[in-house]
Amino acid sequence: MSSLLTLALLYLAALLIPGPNMLLLTHTAASRSRRSAFAVALGIALGTLMWVSIAVFGLRELFDALPMLQTVLKLVGGFYLLYLAVSLLRSAKSLPADSVPEAMQSHSFATNFRRGLLTNVTNPKSLAFWSSVAVVSIDPSTPFWLQVTAVALIGAMGLLWHIGVAYVFSTAPAQRAYLRAKPALSVITAAIMAAFGAKLLWTVSRHG
Repeated sequence: MSSLLTLALLYLAALLIPGPNMLLLTHTAASRSRRSAFAVALGIALGTLMWVSIAVFGLRELFDALPMLQTVLKLVGGFYLLYLAVSLLRSAKSLPADSVPEAMQSHSFATNFRRGLLTNVTNPKSLAFWSSVAVVSIDPSTPFWLQVTAVALIGAMGLLWHIGVAYVFSTAPAQRAYLRAKPALSVITAAIMAAFGAKLLWTVSRHG
């Protein structure tokens, strides 16, 4: 049970630190509809469930067996974050204040869901967290029922957190405030995402 509590507290701390997942979710919620934000939130939540499942049931063994998998995930994540950053910069410079980036212009629930899932699966913050801190917090000798409980707990925490963020940032006051500050926020968000992506690609090249 101490391992379960440790994992939950570590994940809560990780949720409070902004990363690509949070940037995508808040941007979508504030600039589009609540439905689009919920789709992104569900995609991120599914990605979290996948990450914690793999971490608890053998992420280290998976990377040991397939060392190229971690490199591929880093490359895909780096380029995807740079793609989102470029789209945001283009929107801030050339589109009206009430428009949204091309990368986020979709009313399709499935498209927004996939975007949230892909962002989480290729998220360098998720990769670093689940392949290091979370792995050592769960002892390999932990009973199976407790491992399943850990997966369910983290999955529920991720779902509730991201749905809550989507709801708050898709309220009318939040959207009005976002539209007023959209050019500056788009540039700041793009810079942060580009930094995440560039750092990920630099790490791959340095160790490649």
